[in-house]
Parts: sequence; structure tokens; C-alpha cells
Amino acid sequence: MNKKNIIILYALMFYLSASAQLFHPLNLGFYGGERQGNSSQPRMHVEGDRLYVCTSQGLYAKDLSADNSTWQLVGFKGVPLQDYVRHGKDILALRYNEGGNFLLLSHDGGQTYEDVTPEIFRGEKYERLPSLAQHPTDPNSLLVSSLYWGVFLSKDFGQTWENLTEFIYGNVAASFIGFHRARPTIIYNCGEGSIFEGHINISYDSGQTWNDHGNSLGFPGDNCVHQPTFHPTNPDRWLAGGEGCVFLTDDNGQTWSCQNYWDDEYRRAYWFFSAFDNEHPDTVYMAGHQGQNGQKNACIKLMCSTDGGHTWHPSQVMTSEREFDRINDLQQYGDLLLFYSESDVYSVSKAELITQSTSGIRSVASDTKESPTYDLHGRKVVEPQHGIYIKNGRKNVKF
Repeated sequence: MNKKNIIILYALMFYLSASAQLFHPLNLGFYGGERQGNSSQPRMHVEGDRLYVCTSQGLYAKDLSADNSTWQLVGFKGVPLQDYVRHGKDILALRYNEGGNFLLLSHDGGQTYEDVTPEIFRGEKYERLPSLAQHPTDPNSLLVSSLYWGVFLSKDFGQTWENLTEFIYGNVAASFIGFHRARPTIIYNCGEGSIFEGHINISYDSGQTWNDHGNSLGFPGDNCVHQPTFHPTNPDRWLAGGEGCVFLTDDNGQTWSCQNYWDDEYRRAYWFFSAFDNEHPDTVYMAGHQGQNGQKNACIKLMCSTDGGHTWHPSQVMTSEREFDRINDLQQYGDLLLFYSESDVYSVSKAELITQSTSGIRSVASDTKESPTYDLHGRKVVEPQHGIYIKNGRKNVKF
């Protein structure tokens, strides 16, 4: 074997080993993220140093600041939860169910609770409430989406509800509602239409009027607009994942563009959740899954962009032996990404994800004078100072 082949072999061995070490299970201990009825999507929340996860068996929590912390059942024992919102000690939880018993209110953190589901949601045998969202600054203001009745707003933490629109976009496993984080008078509902077109319906006046953006999205083929994320310093920029593509707006949701459409194995997935980095907003992360009933090699995929979402590096893949292992949520905690799949909750180092994604190990090349240099956040560096940098897939130390 010649020297060049040996170098390539070692590089590939390093890549496979590094990829396997990228995903660290947090060992929930059971398949808490399995979707009930093939349509629920249990979520999670980071509150300070604690991670709260809605599971098929109740609400579980883990201390992220302690390496040896264990999961604890903290409320709603035995209840299949999809999501929750909190106001002090009061928790309003969204339970997975059909035909009633959706909303559960607790005044003691989930130890005891009562059903507060409005009667309007109890009439249809197959009614579902897919999503629950909370205002970023007013904890009393909530949104909930109903399969049959549309989007509702509560201003008193779920005691009463006002109907904002009589429809929602998306099948119940891919319908998202929420407030713009910096401009909460803006409300969105996104998903897919009846003929599998991606849509995002936006209200700029707290739900009084709505603007449907469908054909303007400019994607090829069938698609769906999944949950958007908002640039932390430029509120006009939103980004959302779709089925094999990325949607981007730079004018506060007025017009959209499909930045990419991929059919290659390195970027193809159902991209559900995305997030601008809290400290480095030109870095964006996206989480999705691939593999459906009857298909082998189900997997979770993570992908990153280092230019604000315009171009994307090849994805990193966590394979699964399960027939389904779909993504439920993506959150950030310091320098970690946390993602919730049907099999477990996992942590991923942001720096390692970017390093592996920008390494180019799939195509080993020799150094040239023109080879670009990146820092550990994936940003191109023109004149490296002291520190560690990435060039042609290898770490270099600049003294």
C-alpha cells in the first residue's frame, strides 16, 4: 500500500471514529420520545441548568451542570406529554390524546393537576391539539393549535381562549405555531397544505389578520415548512427547515427563498428544527431525520452552516437500529446542542460538530497556499492569530 493510500485510510478511520463519538446519550432509560399514535411530538425545555423533557410517562428533568446527575420524574406521572408552559409554580401541560383531556393545569409543579380543556375541543372524536406556545415576555399569553378549530390565544394562562384563525397548516406531526421571539405581536403557523405544498401563515398584529406565504417559498416538489428560528441580532432574518431544503427570509417573513434543495445523501433529510448559535449568530444548526416505515438505516442528522444559513456543510449522521428514530426537538445549552429523538436525549459539542462538518475528510487534499482556514466555530479566518484552527480537515496550532 502506497503512502497516499495509507494517509487516506487513516483519515477515514479517524472520521468514522470521531463521528461515532460526536453523539453522547444522556441515558433517559426508556424510549420516552416515542410518538403516541404516530403523530405526537414531545418537546423539551432548558430552564437554567436543568433540562425538562416531556415523555410518554410524564415530565422528567436532569441537572446539566453536573456530569453524574440522574434523571428524575418531576411531575405528571404516567401521563403522555407533548409540551408544557410554566408561570411560577403553575404548569399548563399539553397531553397527547384524542377527543378530550388535552390541557392539564398544575399549581404544584405537576404533582397534582386538573383537566382544564375547553369544551370546544371535546366534540370531535379525532380532535388533536398538536402545539402549545408561550409568549416570550408575558407568561400568561399562550397559543394552542387545534386540528379542527384552528389557532387559539389565551391571555390568562389557559383559563379562557380566543379563536384567531379557523385553520392550521400541516399534518398533526408537522404543524408549528409560535411567537416571534423579538417581535411577539408576530404569530406564525407553518406546515404543509392539502396538496403537500409548504406554507407559513403569518400575522403581524397579534392574530387579527393573516398573510399566507405559500407559492412564494419557491421550492421544487412536495414540501413542508417546519419550525422557524430567528436571528438573535437581526429580527428580520428567519430560517426554517423543510424536506431536503432550507427556507430563508431577510425581510421579516414578507418574502422567502429556498436556499438549497438537496437530493444527495449528505444533506437529504426531513429537517425539522434549526437554531442560530446564541453567541455566534452566523453559525446555524439544523436537526432532522431520515428513514421511514419499511426502510432500513433510520438515522438522525445534524447539519451546520457558517455563513448565516446560505450554504450548508455535509451532515453528521447518528444511525439507529430502530425502524423509527425521529427528531422531536433541538435546544442549546452553553457550548452544547441537545436533541431529543425517539430513542433518547443526546448532547453534541458545537465545536466538534463544526470541526467534523468543515473538515473535508471525505475528500482528503494536500495543503496549498490558497486553502481556507477556519476557527473552531467554522468561521473563515483571513489572518490567524494565536490558537487552534482547521485547514484541509486537520487541526493546526498557531503560536
